[in-house]
Amino acid sequence: MKSFELTNYLERLRAARSISQESFTMGITSLRQYRRYLSGESDIPFQVIDKFCDRLGIQTINLMRELETARIDESKDVDTFYNHVVYNNHDKVNELRDLYATKQFIDNENKMLFEHAVILYDFMTQKINAEVASQKNKELIHFEKMGKQSIFSLTEMLIMTSLLDLDPIVNEKQMIASKLKVILNDQSLVLGSSVNFAYPLVLFRLAKFSGSNKNYSDVLNYCRMGIEHDLEIKNFYLLEYFYYYSALSYYRLGDLEHYESMLMRCFVALHIDDNQKKIEKFTQMINRDFNISFADFVIEHYRKNNPKSTD
Repeated sequence: MKSFELTNYLERLRAARSISQESFTMGITSLRQYRRYLSGESDIPFQVIDKFCDRLGIQTINLMRELETARIDESKDVDTFYNHVVYNNHDKVNELRDLYATKQFIDNENKMLFEHAVILYDFMTQKINAEVASQKNKELIHFEKMGKQSIFSLTEMLIMTSLLDLDPIVNEKQMIASKLKVILNDQSLVLGSSVNFAYPLVLFRLAKFSGSNKNYSDVLNYCRMGIEHDLEIKNFYLLEYFYYYSALSYYRLGDLEHYESMLMRCFVALHIDDNQKKIEKFTQMINRDFNISFADFVIEHYRKNNPKSTD
């Protein structure tokens, strides 16, 4: 567990008990050093944690358990906020945004995702333009250092892939795509994240970007990774998109057998989800992109692969 998370949780408990920082640190460490712990500038020794727990009247082992529970709850809350942003639930976004504005985050990844969601929402509601949103996201992840960085968290990767749509500089987009391609092909270079949807969303954005640049082999690779991930954890987030992009790539490559197979899997994924608006949206996309009637395609494919059913 990160020292930063521990100190921020201790700080939350201190504030909840209305103990001043001066009283809390007296006889344990200097106020200046305590603030270094809070900023992540210094790691907090275990014996210091133990003394702070005594001052709060809790056992150290219980602090660890409570911290992990609080961190998971915080992750769920930030995930919920991000989803409200994506789906334009304005009332919920404004309510939670005010609530979190003064919140002491335990997990820095959650804090980063929250701030990213706020930037995204301000862009979606036209409070800022794409160039400003891009710059704010770059500052959030210290983009100028990314070129030298070899290991990334999924949250950093999520924010980086948002720049594939926002960033007006083509060379930077290519750098992001190339960098993340290397990282994703070596999972030891990816730091875990509490953000449940980060990995498939990163793959989705990279597949979309690769398709726009006609890099169909990359599209197929990212979609394969996304499909394997979704099926392994039985959470089918963006699964229909992975099948759709795969079908489109095979179609562009002239591989009709795999194109038809992926399009049928897209049909199945859509109907497992059973979201009528999503089904209508994909039907329109498929009719347009493949110049077919999706409904007729499904019927004909079924007949062709189940000849006895037509007897």
